[in-house]
Amino acid sequence: MRELRADARRNRERILRAAHLAFLNQGADAPLDQIATGAGVGNATLYRHFPDRADLIGAVVVDNMAQVSALAAEALAAGPSAGQALAAFARRVVERRVVAMLPILGAHVEQTAEFRQARHHLLAALDTLTEAARAEGALRSDVSAADLVMFLTVLTRPLPSVSHDLDDAVRARLLATLLNGLRPGGATPLPGAPLDADLITADLTTANRGPAAQA
Repeated sequence: MRELRADARRNRERILRAAHLAFLNQGADAPLDQIATGAGVGNATLYRHFPDRADLIGAVVVDNMAQVSALAAEALAAGPSAGQALAAFARRVVERRVVAMLPILGAHVEQTAEFRQARHHLLAALDTLTEAARAEGALRSDVSAADLVMFLTVLTRPLPSVSHDLDDAVRARLLATLLNGLRPGGATPLPGAPLDADLITADLTTANRGPAAQA
């Protein structure tokens, strides 16, 4: 991607944020004109950055993977322990609702070189975090990085017909329950094998494949 001017870069970032919220709440068919309005830009500006819906969907997914990668690396660097870093990472991801995009949009995502690179960085960052927590005795042995992503994805999905305050309260309790369940002490075996990232990506990007409706 060519270097953008500062104002164009800000517009692109605003569009991605607005699209993230719209897709999170309405799915892949969220109206593009509504996304433009939410970003505070005109339709022409949106289409200048993202010529069609597929371009915008792909950019949102890649941006979300980059955010999760950065959060994992930042949490581990901040410490003070890998177990605390894992908990801090999970809380930040849930607060920002950044891991729900691929399950919502996967059937509409093209596996471009940019997508594959972002996915590689994401899995590397999560593997580093989970392996450090496991080595420290803070993460049970039968939970993979892919498990963690899918668990957090469920927590970042909006709850229909629930007030914002209740949604936050339920999410906080679910997250605390999840974090307790990730610890090895007193854990009972989980059903089946740990989830595999390659199988998840294949499933999400092929299930119900078809172009999202145009705006």
